[in-house]
Amino acid sequence: MKKLISLLLVLTLVLSLSAALAEEDSEWVDFADRYPETKAFDSFWVSGDGQVRINAFCRADGFEMIIVWMTGEDTFTSWEYLMTYDQENRKLVCDGVGLMAENKIKDGEVAESKTIYQDGTASFWLNDQGELCWDDEKEDTFSATTFHKIGYFPDTYTCDRATLEVKYAGEDLIYDVNLDWADSAFQSWHWNLGGNYDPETDTLPVEGYKQLYTYKEDGDLDLDADQQETEVKATFTLDEKRNVVISSDDETINGLVFERDGINMWQWVY
Repeated sequence: MKKLISLLLVLTLVLSLSAALAEEDSEWVDFADRYPETKAFDSFWVSGDGQVRINAFCRADGFEMIIVWMTGEDTFTSWEYLMTYDQENRKLVCDGVGLMAENKIKDGEVAESKTIYQDGTASFWLNDQGELCWDDEKEDTFSATTFHKIGYFPDTYTCDRATLEVKYAGEDLIYDVNLDWADSAFQSWHWNLGGNYDPETDTLPVEGYKQLYTYKEDGDLDLDADQQETEVKATFTLDEKRNVVISSDDETINGLVFERDGINMWQWVY
């Protein structure tokens, strides 16, 4: 009888705990759903010269800001902030947990990183022109700088035998796009495209031309072969995984989905 009573008590405690957890889960609201206005922050942003780049992305529990300032060909300063939302002032805020580091690049990777501080405080907001403003309350580094929204397009992508490179050209929301498709061992198609990012629709309309490259047996480009140059127009959109989906008047690439490789932020800009 005592064992039965003990078992019933344990079962009651388990059921009570399960009910409490279920109630807690039912009250959980994703950050973007709780503050839908913060979705306007969710993007890549750059300064006018392209040397300062911000990756602002929404997590389930808040916003994360990763900032890279290119201070040289192989050096950059970085900041990382985990943000909450000040609904009254319409700002993303980080209170004393921001990290700043000095970094060196070697062979395309971070070879050395030195933490400068881990108690940074900052806030971000959007001005009337839709530009991102950053108040670095620790050092006041970029208080006069505004950042332009450029979408989540800068990266390299792959699809079957094709590779896609999308890079920000450094000003006026202009992108340079290169797409290569290996048709055979001796031939490949190349698309050279460019266009301006549209923040209103979060799309990248591009146009340019495609060419057929023919190679000799020694691997050199056959300059005498017909390149079959053709004008092309396309629009790039992003799916829920931020892969590029192409809509184009060129049936070769129309409807293709290119999977994101995930390049480093210092490789975004030409």
